[in-house]
This record gives sequence, structure tokens and C-alpha cells, in this order.
Amino acid sequence: MLDKAPYRVHVCCGPSCTRFNPKILLQALEEEIAAQGLEDQVSIQLSACRNRCEQSPSLNVYPGPVFYNRLTPEAVRAIVRQHLAGGEPVQEWLFRPGLRPTVPPRGAAAAPAAAQPEKKKRRWWGG
Repeated sequence: MLDKAPYRVHVCCGPSCTRFNPKILLQALEEEIAAQGLEDQVSIQLSACRNRCEQSPSLNVYPGPVFYNRLTPEAVRAIVRQHLAGGEPVQEWLFRPGLRPTVPPRGAAAAPAAAQPEKKKRRWWGG
């Protein structure tokens, strides 16, 4: 059965956004949705890469879509209050092409590399 919530929020968990710890954004999103009493109005979905890696971290709000980038927990809270509760997109956090790429915060853990199966060494003599 499809979710009937008026708003759908897709939080990017692709490789670039993961370097910015989207769990912190997700926590802020869930907390603010609860504080605003919007649990039945907003569906949260974790998504793969949104192809705006140079301006990580990102999320999309549907209907729209409205693209938000360069997010912080405070930005996510503002998006919930102004856009999801008030119906007005937050201009400050909208995606704008051509901005300088974002840089992960110091000490941020890099996204773990996918486990690679150990390759069998090939020897020229066939062993």
C-alpha cells in the first residue's frame, strides 16, 4: 500500500552525503516533525545518490520536487517548520547550481568502502 502522507522527504544516503553523517540530519528531521505534530503528514525515505554530490548533504521534498542542499541539523529543522508545516520552501537551503563544492567536516568518518572479494593472484605458470 502506498503511503498517503501529503509530503515525502527523501534523505540522501549516497556516498558523498554519507561523509556528512546523514544520521544526524535524520534525527533532527524526525525530532522536528514530532515537535510540529506532523507525523501523519510526512513520510521519510532514505534514498540513494541524488546526483548533487558537490553540494552534499541533500534531501528532496515531494510534491515538487524541491531540492535542498548543504544541510545542517538547524537547516532541516527550518525546512520542517517553514516548508512542511507552513507550505513555504526555505530559500536559503534550496539547491543552486554553480556553488563551490562542500567539504566534509573535520573528523568526519569517510564512507566505508564496499568490501571487495579477495582476488586470487594469477601466476604466469597457471598455479
